Amino acid sequence: MGWPKDARKWSRQEILRDVEEAKELFRQRRLEEPKERYLEAFKSLERANKKVVELLPGLLADPIDPRLLSSLVREEDLFTALRYLGAPPISTDDLETLLGNTLAPTLIAHDPERAKNLVVILRRILDPKRFPWIYENRPASKIEKNAAVLASCVAASAQRVQTSRRSDERDAVEGAVRALLSEMGWIRQPSPRKGIQVLLTDAPQNGTFMIGCTVGAHNADIIVRLADGRVLALECKASNSEINSRKRINKEVAVDAGSWVRQFGEQNVVPAAVIQGVFSPAYLTVAQETPVVFFWAHRLTDLKRFLLRSRR
Repeated sequence: MGWPKDARKWSRQEILRDVEEAKELFRQRRLEEPKERYLEAFKSLERANKKVVELLPGLLADPIDPRLLSSLVREEDLFTALRYLGAPPISTDDLETLLGNTLAPTLIAHDPERAKNLVVILRRILDPKRFPWIYENRPASKIEKNAAVLASCVAASAQRVQTSRRSDERDAVEGAVRALLSEMGWIRQPSPRKGIQVLLTDAPQNGTFMIGCTVGAHNADIIVRLADGRVLALECKASNSEINSRKRINKEVAVDAGSWVRQFGEQNVVPAAVIQGVFSPAYLTVAQETPVVFFWAHRLTDLKRFLLRSRR
């Protein structure tokens, strides 16, 4: 496949240089990140875990109380505490798969069989190290309850911070790109409900861009109509490790890019990604051959130059 006109294809040495700079910036962001985020999550989840631990004997006992269970599923922190009863904690998706049904609170409240099946799962996954009194069918001591709450809160708070980190990094990248486009005079237009299936009629018009839209069979974070008529399909990706970058780049960006080029033609679409964080040079080098045009979030002037060149 050919290389997109006016785009930079990075050499091995250039990729190595930018990988190191991005990694150092990632380190700085992590070290400067305040502990308040973790402490806020802990405080919120501590209240929820204390309540769930107090309710636990009755929650798991027969007869099942569908309305009590529904009230715990309905509130985010309480539902998190419920999921973190497990050893290991269970995700929402896994819980729904095991249940064979949705976790809609209203349905749980009015469906005793669904509520019973959920409690059966909670009994099966319950952590015997944190909740020995349940397995031994006896009252819990205050020390045991406090230890269980502490262990659950540490695990859940750490996971919540890690999840928010990933979304914050990605949101920061997308926000910076949107700001650049607006600064350069591109105007946002609504995305079509059906997505972009025909570039001529569905894609942004000249001087406009769209956010979060399906292009062909795959989603792009930002879609820009370049001045020369081509469509720039951008994905915004953040990674916290070289291993993670393989998924972000080779299993997401490169797959989407290949599909776009095959469907719309290399003369009509420019597959690209704006990236931030920790990436493997090898994965970036391979993905460029798809082709994927890479822009680094720490140097968006490269994206600006590319956008300006399309106006010539």
